[in-house]
Amino acid sequence: MTHLIELKISNIVNEVKRFFDVDVILLKSRETLSYLFSELYNPPPEDISVSSVLIDTRRSFATAYISLLDYHRATEVYSNTHSISFIPVFSYNLTLQNGIKTLTFDDMKKEIEKSIDSVKVLATDTASLCEQRLCCNMKLIIEMLRRRKMEAELELIKKAIEITEKVFINSLTFISPGISEKALSGKLTEMAMTLGAEGIAFSPIVAIGRNTAKPHHIAQNTVFNGCEPILIDFGVRIQGYVSDITRMILPKKLCSEYATIEQHVSLVSEVVDFVLGNLKPNNAASVIDSIARERMKEKGLDVYFIHGLGHGIGVDVHELPRISLNSKDVLASGDTITVEPGIYFFGKYGVRIEEDVYVNESGGRLLTTSPRILYI
Repeated sequence: MTHLIELKISNIVNEVKRFFDVDVILLKSRETLSYLFSELYNPPPEDISVSSVLIDTRRSFATAYISLLDYHRATEVYSNTHSISFIPVFSYNLTLQNGIKTLTFDDMKKEIEKSIDSVKVLATDTASLCEQRLCCNMKLIIEMLRRRKMEAELELIKKAIEITEKVFINSLTFISPGISEKALSGKLTEMAMTLGAEGIAFSPIVAIGRNTAKPHHIAQNTVFNGCEPILIDFGVRIQGYVSDITRMILPKKLCSEYATIEQHVSLVSEVVDFVLGNLKPNNAASVIDSIARERMKEKGLDVYFIHGLGHGIGVDVHELPRISLNSKDVLASGDTITVEPGIYFFGKYGVRIEEDVYVNESGGRLLTTSPRILYI
């Protein structure tokens, strides 16, 4: 089976060749390298340990310069790959146990300069390299490839979604009076790892009671007393690809101050469904956001909808397209996005539902399948 990175290298070469006759591609930006080496990538502070990649377009072969700290991990992860080699980089020259010699950072720089010195046109994602040479700007090509999910990438996202939804369902067994937001956050993470996640996509948002009115609440020592709503925004990472899902957890018997929350959850859910019916390639992201706001306005709730409707997901939890009123992006077939309307009554409660959706020529295909309200 072809390794994912080989498909990515092939796609990059083919896209460049459509526009320019180039022999060498030099990639250096974090956005490009985290996409290309998704299996190695972790969000900051670890980030990505590959600093530069040279691709020989005639052979579709890549040479990656990587920190010595991650050299052995990379060679293991890509051991069955025949279209890439790794060169370890360190502060000074070393000979490793396998006989491989490290390069210093100066050595790496000289080697790269030698490789690109004689090329007529350089394809690169780094504008500073184009001040004194003719270049093909790779930035837009990489952005397009990141957005246009291959089937192999979509399968990884679906696997991340499957694990996340199992975590939501299983969480109902241990949410009981006395559990704190911090403890619940920890249990969600532990369960995700037990179910096969390789990491979490972002710090979980776990909000109980009035804290649900804070869209980016950080879990505190707030305790669940048995009658408050709980909002959980959670996602996991599989081979670098993420899920991002929000669900409302409601006790069957709510405290009196939350008596109207089910009505608002139903309204937000209705907005989600309305948006899903309007997702099509070539629709402006700002128009999709406006559709959601207009629907909220009909209910007199638009002033409580205080964030964008959604965003792309993939290797990062926030990618293109941005689905907001000010977005210049246009939906394209292959986009994997979130749809997450929310309303927030500060000091009272908030409601958000977040679905993960794949956009194809037919419209929006819902990838998430778990109930939007989970009852305890």
